[in-house]
Amino acid sequence: MSETPPLLTVAGLSLSRGSRQQLANLSFSLQSGETRVLLGEIGSGKEAVLQALAGYSVRSEDFSGSISVRGQPPFSVTRLKPDALRVVYLAGPAVLPLSPHVGVIAQLSRVISRKLSVPLATGRTEFASALHRLKGAPPLDVFEQRAGTLDPEVLVWALFAAAFAQTPELLIADDPMLGLGPTQAHAMIDILREEQKRAGFALLYATMNTEAALWLNADVTVLRQGKVVEEGAVARLSGEQAHAYTKTLFRAAPRLALGDNSPRSDRRTEPVIQAHGLEFDTNGVREAVTFELRRGASLALVGDRQSGRHALMRAALGLDRIAAGRVILDAVDIGILTDTMLTRLRRRVAFISGDEDVLDPRMTLWDTVSEPLRAHLNLPRNVVAEAGEAALKRVGLATLKSSAPVSALSPFDKRRLQVARAIVSAPLLAVIDEPLRGLDAFAQSVMRDLLKVFRQQEGPALIVITSDFTVAQALAEDVMVFKEGKIVDRGPISEVLRSPKDTHTRQLIDAVLARPAGL
Repeated sequence: MSETPPLLTVAGLSLSRGSRQQLANLSFSLQSGETRVLLGEIGSGKEAVLQALAGYSVRSEDFSGSISVRGQPPFSVTRLKPDALRVVYLAGPAVLPLSPHVGVIAQLSRVISRKLSVPLATGRTEFASALHRLKGAPPLDVFEQRAGTLDPEVLVWALFAAAFAQTPELLIADDPMLGLGPTQAHAMIDILREEQKRAGFALLYATMNTEAALWLNADVTVLRQGKVVEEGAVARLSGEQAHAYTKTLFRAAPRLALGDNSPRSDRRTEPVIQAHGLEFDTNGVREAVTFELRRGASLALVGDRQSGRHALMRAALGLDRIAAGRVILDAVDIGILTDTMLTRLRRRVAFISGDEDVLDPRMTLWDTVSEPLRAHLNLPRNVVAEAGEAALKRVGLATLKSSAPVSALSPFDKRRLQVARAIVSAPLLAVIDEPLRGLDAFAQSVMRDLLKVFRQQEGPALIVITSDFTVAQALAEDVMVFKEGKIVDRGPISEVLRSPKDTHTRQLIDAVLARPAGL
């Protein structure tokens, strides 16, 4: 009896635009129920593969290569027709593929009805049925709301349900877990694998990070600058890599060290911020907390979105009204300050965020890094220039044009620019909010190192807001763990990692320790 031909065979797929080759001679095959991971940074060639297979219009002069479906005669990639293979594209919430001003169900029902050639009401029914299958998903009525009002960690459920409702034969996943916390990312990958087992679709999963590849436990094609540098089972690649780039990607992935007993900082001096019975409110849940953070010390606020991390930070900095308690910031009780005086005091606080909107996209690179000195200190122009140039050099941006607008920078460069801006401001306190979110493994490694050096050399007190214990351990000494507006664990991070007091803390730790069997 002859073997079943592959569901999909890609042979010699290449993409050239002008003189630049974006993808060179990629070949692979997929059976129904199989998974292949395309691993590489932005611009590695993953995008060209998705474009060719997901049904985007392409010009014949750009692409070359062929595709065969179920062993049928191959055809040009520009001739892939919808009836040849039901291909479904799954984007992540970080991309926000929906209009922010329209209800989620309304938009996704239209997508489903078009794909299945059924009435709109049937598309809605299929969406509801698929959502019901997803363990832990929010209720259907949540998605009557406009897409722009929903948190990414809520929106991801709708995107998954819509993809599954389209009954794919081939599901193309474009880094759908990018930007999610480790707990939910792993939960969604488990759901993806369960649905694949139930429905039997082939899965092509494109990602920048090794964590998804490890969790999917599949064959991996590593791409760099449009070329295949290595491929094989992830179980082998995670342990031995033939190519230096593959080795860099896997080594850059964060690791949690449960036995870490690193000495605590000895640079702590006067208190930078003191909170006494400070009440903060998270969705109607009130919690009171007392803590102190000295210069050179570091505190991680760890939890999922809407867990209370930001509520505490905003209350401590006077960004939200304090219901009860006192906060002493730089030896001043912020409760007695006017708004103008409090704004001036917060100039001593630097913010570094994973949010791409924190920088003004119209400002130039130079204006952004020098603004803290020009706006708040009356310094000679040459002093400002020297400080700005030194900061840009430290974060690796000195080779970029200083006149380039922020909007032209990559997400990684925007993140590094925030660090440079914090360096020149010489803050007493730095708030670092999900600094690695949305970056590939290599960029995450660089950012961790930049932030460690920033902490060591500038010596501010540090508040690190994250859902990832590997980030917390890399940048902080003490931790508070949040769940649903309450602090459920706190103490030196090494002790909390060894002996968590709450099951939620254990879940957060397990999320970054977990590996599939055999890895």
